[in-house]
Amino acid sequence: MVMTWRLGLAVSLFAVLAGGSAHAVELNLPYREEGLSRQQAAAHLLERFAFGPRPGEVERVAGLGPAKWLARQLTGGLPDPGLDERLKVFPALSMTQAEIHEVYVSNGRLRRRMQSEGVLDPAGTSRAEMRRKMAQYREEHGLQPYHRLFNRELRGQKLVRAVHGEDQLAEVLTSFWFNHFNVTTRNRGARSRVLTYEREAIRPHVLGKFRTMLGATAKHPAMLYYLDNVRSRMAPPGRNRPVRGAAGGGTGLAGGMMAAAPAERPRKFGLNENYARELMELHTLGVDGGYTQRDVTEVARVLTGWGVMPYGERRTKIEQRIARGNRNLVQQGEFLFRKRWHDTGAKEVLGVTFPSGGGAAEGERVLDLLAEHPSTARFIATKLARRFVSDHPPEALVARLAGTFARTGGDLAAVMATLAQSRAFWAEARTRGKIKSPFELVASSLRALDADVRRSRPVMQWLERMGQPLYGYTPPTGHPDYAASWMNSGALIARINFGVHLAGGRIRGISLKRLPKRRRRDVMTTDKALAVYGALLLPARDTREIASEVRKTIPRDAERKDMKVAGMLLASPEFQYR
Repeated sequence: MVMTWRLGLAVSLFAVLAGGSAHAVELNLPYREEGLSRQQAAAHLLERFAFGPRPGEVERVAGLGPAKWLARQLTGGLPDPGLDERLKVFPALSMTQAEIHEVYVSNGRLRRRMQSEGVLDPAGTSRAEMRRKMAQYREEHGLQPYHRLFNRELRGQKLVRAVHGEDQLAEVLTSFWFNHFNVTTRNRGARSRVLTYEREAIRPHVLGKFRTMLGATAKHPAMLYYLDNVRSRMAPPGRNRPVRGAAGGGTGLAGGMMAAAPAERPRKFGLNENYARELMELHTLGVDGGYTQRDVTEVARVLTGWGVMPYGERRTKIEQRIARGNRNLVQQGEFLFRKRWHDTGAKEVLGVTFPSGGGAAEGERVLDLLAEHPSTARFIATKLARRFVSDHPPEALVARLAGTFARTGGDLAAVMATLAQSRAFWAEARTRGKIKSPFELVASSLRALDADVRRSRPVMQWLERMGQPLYGYTPPTGHPDYAASWMNSGALIARINFGVHLAGGRIRGISLKRLPKRRRRDVMTTDKALAVYGALLLPARDTREIASEVRKTIPRDAERKDMKVAGMLLASPEFQYR
């Protein structure tokens, strides 16, 4: 299927254009055993453990040594003052969740606030006058439009980090783990909380222990809202019926979030199983991980009372009650445990008994149990091998990664080091069977051409056309990581058009330092352009075959040969695959 798609991409392209801590051990990377030079090994690492190489980076990594570069990446937290400076234009990154709620205000909430203060009377105000007054009020009070939070700040920082950041492996893993623990801005409760979710629950833990990240996601408001656990509570006797599929959506043991369930009106009281099911099916054990429907219900009972700190006056009242010594409320940042909502009866999960009378600690015990389970080690190992090696990873590699996961207590840096030291990983440098996701394609293109990202919104529009709206994937499964998931005619044409538009300098907000300005005429011959852009876009690669196709396609008298060549290389199968 991969070869068929490669051929289809090439045909469509030419038609369009013609018209323990891993860093504590010494890494042994067996790339020479697979017949690779240091330059080829560096290029492969930068394709798989980074968002592609920047100009001259293959040579720098080869000079430093692939093993030393990877060891540095596995430590995380590399100093990056240049990136820090770029991120200053996203003020929400330094705000608490409560501050974000106060600053990023929707038009509806703003109108209600202004009405309550007596500064706006919608009945006697024209639309134009209302917009003017609202804009003035925002400016006077330091408020921002609500949509700016996710359209500009959340998505913009993601692109800037991928293109300009030095901590490339951590950034790649942040995307991987966010997809694994997926939430979406299309969920009303989660929307304003996705930025802090990635910042606090995902990014700091991608090279740490899996159990730490599991716990951080389990308690974050974005996840608790997204999978409805904020509504899961113990009800008075006779009213505590399980709620299945209430959020709409999943595959799995009993339907899950993706099941085609009839719409229900949310119940005031009741046990909601959505998060419990996805916690086991998608986050830890896997669909064949050995649990039953009874385990789902029991885990849901364990997690009753796990909720979220509200905003506004309700938050103030809860904080006051806690300060006065209320023992029924336990606050940890934005997480709130309500003891009165918790099912205190005896429970049994995966054969382990939980005595009656338990509280919030029961949830922690369940997370420990799931993180340590052999099925979790295998499930996580399979997903990592699929992302970094191949769509169908070798069974021996999966077993080896699962062994490292179990032996180190879920040390994710150690698992990545094991993966990088396998011959299966380096054998992929010859076949390059992993197609880039749209975001990977965009980031690698911008890095290769030494782009300066000044505005992210136009790029986001291209990502949507290619089928990957950032933070907008609704199912809890996250985007599938198979070539087939990105293979369709519409996405294929969008990929080709993206390469053409980028090379032509026609994407607003992006400055390409490695392409000549549009006002300049044809400054290169076809061969010269192939030499220049082949080295930038396909470093340490044999480009003779694609060069031959390019020469056949571009007429001798064509203008802007340099940009046509760059566009063809960006949209070619050789660049689309990593």
